[in-house]
Amino acid sequence: MLAFLKRHSENIRGLSTVPGIIALVIWVLSLMTLWLDQTYPEFSSSQPFKLFHTDYQTAQTVLSTVAAAAITTLGLVYSIVLVVFTTAAGNIGPRLLQRFTSDQVNQFTAGLFGGTFLYALTVLHQTDAGFVPSFSIAVTFFLAGLSVLQLIYFVHRASTNVTIDVEVADIARLLERDVSKLIDRVDKQGDRVANPGVDKFADQIMAQSSGYVTFIDVEALVKLAKKHEIFISLAHAHGNFIVPDLVLARIDQPLLDDERPQIAKKILDSIVVSKSRSPSSDIKFSINLILEIALRALSPGVNDTFTAIACVDRISSALARPVRRGLPDQIRLDDNDNPRLYLPDLTLNDLINTAYHPIRRAAMSNILMTKHILDSLGRLYVIGSKEAREVLKYHADLIVEGTQKTACMQVDKDYIDDHYKALFSPKE
Repeated sequence: MLAFLKRHSENIRGLSTVPGIIALVIWVLSLMTLWLDQTYPEFSSSQPFKLFHTDYQTAQTVLSTVAAAAITTLGLVYSIVLVVFTTAAGNIGPRLLQRFTSDQVNQFTAGLFGGTFLYALTVLHQTDAGFVPSFSIAVTFFLAGLSVLQLIYFVHRASTNVTIDVEVADIARLLERDVSKLIDRVDKQGDRVANPGVDKFADQIMAQSSGYVTFIDVEALVKLAKKHEIFISLAHAHGNFIVPDLVLARIDQPLLDDERPQIAKKILDSIVVSKSRSPSSDIKFSINLILEIALRALSPGVNDTFTAIACVDRISSALARPVRRGLPDQIRLDDNDNPRLYLPDLTLNDLINTAYHPIRRAAMSNILMTKHILDSLGRLYVIGSKEAREVLKYHADLIVEGTQKTACMQVDKDYIDDHYKALFSPKE
């Protein structure tokens, strides 16, 4: 079930499925309130619904106004979303559009206005001179009031969505959440073990489609390996692009002919391949989103160093727990502590390299940016483990070496060198 939801997450998170479900729920609500008005007319005449008791002409006018306003505002909402998309694609980055389509405020707003339109239209259709549903009209007023408040909040949210600092903070928050989940799982299960030493594999499963690996159901694969007493070694990690007939998984012993199709199907079902990458549970892709904003900011056409500085600060915040606690080993155990799955996850070295190599190269001759990259490395160096410190100092050494080879003034080169010594030399 989890794999199914992940496989169809692109549609679920978009501006069609969720708003459509919300609109349909509100539409069904109109049938329920009309049934109450018809079955229990004394309920509609009670307080406080008696306040909404009116004649047929007034009810018709109110319901028509609410329906027309709701469908008109729905068009306005989608227009604003498209404007935000265009602005974000030009100023922040086109890959961030996926985040805006999955924004819950956008989804709820579109669904609320669509549902209000259907609700008011249905109640209007059932209203005549002999039947004026007071309770249903009261709910219409409630939906209209809720729609106004939601529209105000939606406009506020849309205006902040195109603010780069807010967007970087949101991406970093999701990145920190995914990293924390990874570390917390290891703290609870304690599956830090050495590689079981499987050098040769007797069987392998091939990929059936092309795309990006966006989700791996680790729990299902471990249970499958335990059930059949096998060890599964996955060949591709989150975010890797695969093509048909590429090796997807290797197994340490030959599978029987009668059970091989079943095992192969379960392995393929546990690995979700999508046409595009998503920041959901993809740590490396989330880092690349922040880097994309930073690299755009450092480009000659934009030249916004302070946005790039904000990106580096957020990256250092997201890496704080990994450099202090480390990342999980790539071997997963079953409940009997037997190694069952090799998962080619990011190592700490890969994580730091992914975050700092591109930004270091882009900021080579920017002294202000170079200084702040050193600051972020220094912050992590102070709290980092021995393994992390070696990698962090390596990147700091590269920064100093690169600065010395640029055409900057000697005083600027000396400034970077002195700053490096102040951050790292006392920790030697």
